Amino acid sequence: MAEVNISLRHRLRKRVLALVCVAFTIVALMILYFIEVLNQSAEEQGLVLKHRVVEQAFNSYLARAEDEMKFIGQDLSLGDYAPGHELDLLFSHHEVLLFGGLDFFYIEWTNGQHSMDPRARLFTSVSFQSVLREGLINRWASIVTSDHSILLMYKKKLLSTEQENIGFLYGFISLNDNLTLATELLESAQVSAVRVYDKADDRVLLEEHRNGVDLSGSVLRSSLPLVSPVQADLQLDISQKHTVSSTLLSTALPLIVGVGAVSLCFYLLLSHLVKTLIFRPLGAIAYRPEEELLPFSELQPIQLQSNQYKAFIKAKELRFTLLAESIHSAIIFCNEVAEVELINEEAKCLFPDAGKARTLFDFMPISCHQSIQEALKGGLGVSFDLTISHLGRIYQWQAHSFQNESAYRGLLLVGRNVTQETSLTWQLEQLQPLSSAAQKKVDTDAILNELTYLSTLPNHIDASHLKGWLTLLMSVLDDIRSDESEVAYLPIGEVFCQESARVMMAMGVEANRALLDCSVESGAKIVAVDANFRGLIRVLFMMVMSNDMAERRLTVRFEGAELEMVAMNDMTFRPLFSWMLKTLLAHLGGQQKTLQNNALQLNVMMDECEAKHELTPLAPNQVVAWVSNDYPNAVAVKEALLRLGVQVEEYVSTDSFFTQSSAVVKFDAVLIGCDKDVEAQSEMTRVLKLKYSRDQLPIVWLNSTLPVDVAPQVFTLVGCSFDYNLHQVLVKANALEGIAPTYSNGQDESWVIVGGSRVSKAIWYSELEKHDVATQWLTDLSNYFVVLSYHTDATIVLLEPQPNAQLWSIQAAFPNVRFFSVQRWPEMPDNVAFFEMRLPYSGDQIGLFTQKLMQQHTNTRSNE
Repeated sequence: MAEVNISLRHRLRKRVLALVCVAFTIVALMILYFIEVLNQSAEEQGLVLKHRVVEQAFNSYLARAEDEMKFIGQDLSLGDYAPGHELDLLFSHHEVLLFGGLDFFYIEWTNGQHSMDPRARLFTSVSFQSVLREGLINRWASIVTSDHSILLMYKKKLLSTEQENIGFLYGFISLNDNLTLATELLESAQVSAVRVYDKADDRVLLEEHRNGVDLSGSVLRSSLPLVSPVQADLQLDISQKHTVSSTLLSTALPLIVGVGAVSLCFYLLLSHLVKTLIFRPLGAIAYRPEEELLPFSELQPIQLQSNQYKAFIKAKELRFTLLAESIHSAIIFCNEVAEVELINEEAKCLFPDAGKARTLFDFMPISCHQSIQEALKGGLGVSFDLTISHLGRIYQWQAHSFQNESAYRGLLLVGRNVTQETSLTWQLEQLQPLSSAAQKKVDTDAILNELTYLSTLPNHIDASHLKGWLTLLMSVLDDIRSDESEVAYLPIGEVFCQESARVMMAMGVEANRALLDCSVESGAKIVAVDANFRGLIRVLFMMVMSNDMAERRLTVRFEGAELEMVAMNDMTFRPLFSWMLKTLLAHLGGQQKTLQNNALQLNVMMDECEAKHELTPLAPNQVVAWVSNDYPNAVAVKEALLRLGVQVEEYVSTDSFFTQSSAVVKFDAVLIGCDKDVEAQSEMTRVLKLKYSRDQLPIVWLNSTLPVDVAPQVFTLVGCSFDYNLHQVLVKANALEGIAPTYSNGQDESWVIVGGSRVSKAIWYSELEKHDVATQWLTDLSNYFVVLSYHTDATIVLLEPQPNAQLWSIQAAFPNVRFFSVQRWPEMPDNVAFFEMRLPYSGDQIGLFTQKLMQQHTNTRSNE
C-alpha cells in the first residue's frame, strides 16, 4: 500500500489561502488603479491652469519686446545724432539691446533711407522689402520667410519732437531655436514640452521640450487657443510627463490594510468552519465500528469498496496458507528484523521452539546466521544446508528477500528435504572416487570461452600486453597441474609484492592501477606459501587489474589464522577464472563467496610459522617528501604514508619540489613517482646527488614499470604500493642521512634561475656550485609567490623572456628582488638588468656573471 502523504485539510487550507490572496491582490490593484485615475484627473485639471501660466509668460515676453521698441523709438526721436549714426546711438545702450526681448530691428526712414540691425543676418538672409509689407502698426504679425525663418514682427511709427512722422521702426523676434523664449515658457509652469501652432496657416511657429525628458511614455497634454497680441489664430499646446505619484502608496495603504484585515478574518473564519463542519466529523469516523455504515453518504461507496478489498485479502491469505501446507517443504516468512510472521506445519516440526522464539536467530543454528543476515541485506542466491539431528534429515534451504507491505526487506526461507538425494550422492562418491588427475583436468569450454573473449578485444590492444596475459594464464595452469608440494615460510606481504611485480612485468603499467589494501601487521605475518597459494594471488591480481570497474581494489586481512581476501572484479562472464579459483581453493581448503557490487570474498586457513617476523618501527616525527609527477593513485600513496604515522609533504612535480621544499627543515626520505616520464625521475635524482655532493641519499623510486637504467644507490618499489612494502622501503631509506632543503653552503643570497633547457640548467648548476651559490629552478614565474615569500631579496636570472606585466607585478610585490637577463628581447622592462651572454653558455661567462653579481651584492651590503 502506498504511503499517504497528502493532507486534505492542509490542501484545502492552501487552496483557500491562495484564493483569499488572489482576491486581496485584485482588490488592492483596483484600489491603486482608482486612486491613480483620480490623481491623473487632478493633474489634468492642473494642466489647464499651467496652460494659462504659459500663455501669460508668452505675452510677457512680447510685452518686454514692445517696451524695448518704445525705448528704441524714444532714442531715435529725441536723440541728438548725425544722420547715418543712429545705430551707434542705439548700440551705446547695449545692455538694453543685448538683454531685451527683441532679436533684431529694422528702421525705415521717410526719406527712403533705411538702417538694419547687424544681427538680422544671423536669423535670415532674405530681402526685408518683401517682409516689411506684412507689418502691422502696433501689432505683432507672424511671418515665415523664404529661407524658412519664423519671425514675429512688430511695426511702430517714429515721431519727431514736433510730432511729425520721420519713419517706421520694425522689431523682430525669431522663433527658430529661441532658447530664451522656450526656456521661459517651460520654466514658467514646469511643463515638459510646449508648442505654438498657427491654425490659419497650418504651421508650427515654436516647439521645444526639456532635455533628458522621454515623452514616448505616459504624457498628459493640453491644447487651447493662445490669446496674445499676435495678429493670428494661434493655438498653444503643452505636455507634461506623467509619473506615478509618490503619494499613491501612502494614500492607498490604509484601504489596502483594511481589505487585508477583512480577508484575514474571512480566511480564519472559513478555516474554522471547515475544521468544525467537515474534518472533525471525518476524524471521528476512525472510532466507529467497521460494520456500522458511515453517516456521510459520500463516503459509503469508499466503505463498501474497502470491505470488498478486506474480504478479497482474507480469501487470498486463506489460499496462501493452504498452499504453504500442501507443498512438501518447510516455509518460514519473517519481517525486516527477522521476526517470524508465518511458519507452516512442517517447519514447526523441524523447530518446535519456534513458537516461543522472538526471531529466527533464537531457534536456527548458529551456522545459519551469517547466511540469514546476508539475505536480509539483499543478497541473491543465498542457500545453505542444515542437518536436523533429532529427526535424521538434511534440509537444503533457499533464502529469498522481498519487499513487504511496509516497503522494508522481508525474508522467505524455503527448506526442501534432500536427505535421500544426499545419501545417494555419498554412495556414488564412495563407489566411483575421482582421481587427482581428473580433478585437475582443465575445463575445455572455459578455455575456449576465454580465447573467444581475447579474440574480440579491440585492435589497439598492445601485443605485448596480450602475450603477458597468456603467459600469466599458463603459469597459473602449470601451478594447478604441478604435484610438487614445496612450501616456503615468508611474510605474506613479500608474497604480494613478488606476485604484483610479476603481473606488472607481464601486463605493463596496468598493474599499477590496482589498489592493494594490506596493513603492516597483516603483511608481516609469516605463513606457509606453496605454488597453489601463489597461483591464487596471481589470479586475484589478474582479475582486479583487468576489470573495467571504477574501483580496482584487493583487500587482505587476517581473522585469527584465517586469511580473508576481497577482490573487486567483473569476471562473471569469463568461466575460466571461476574454474581456476575453485580448483586452487580446493587444494588450499578455502571457501569462496560472492558479495554485492561484484565483490568476491575468499577465506583460506593459513599455516603460520611460530617464529615471528620482527618489524623495525619507523622513527617518530619522520618527514617524507612525496613527488608524484605522473604516478597513478598518488592519493592512495599519500594516505598509506599518513597511516604509517609520517608527515607527508606532497609535490606534484619535480619543479614544485625545488621551488617549495625550502620551507621544510629536513626530509628523512624522498619518494619520486613515475609512470612514463622516467627522464624527470632520473634528472631529479641526479640533481639531488649533485646538490648534496653524495650518492647515498634516502631516495625511493615508485615506478609503474621498472626502468631500464636504475640509478645506483636508489631504492625501488615496483608493482602495487601498499602499507607493508612502503613501510619496508622507508625503513631502508631512513638508515641513510636525510636531506636538508634549506642548506645553502653558507651563502646569504638566494638565486632563482627561470627557464632554459635541461642542458642549460645542468651547465649553470655545475658552474654555480663552484661559487657556492644556492639556486632554485623555475620553468616560469607563474608560481613566483611560493618562492619569493621565503626569499624576498632574491636575485632572479632570466634565461628566457618573461611577460613584462608579470615582471612589474613581481617588482611591486617584492621591491628588493633584482632581475637580470642574459638574453635581450623586444620591449624589455626597465627593472631588468641586461648582461649579454652568447649561446651556448660557457663556464667563463657564467663565472664572470656570478662574480659581478656577488660584488654588487657585497657593495650593497656595505652601503647599508
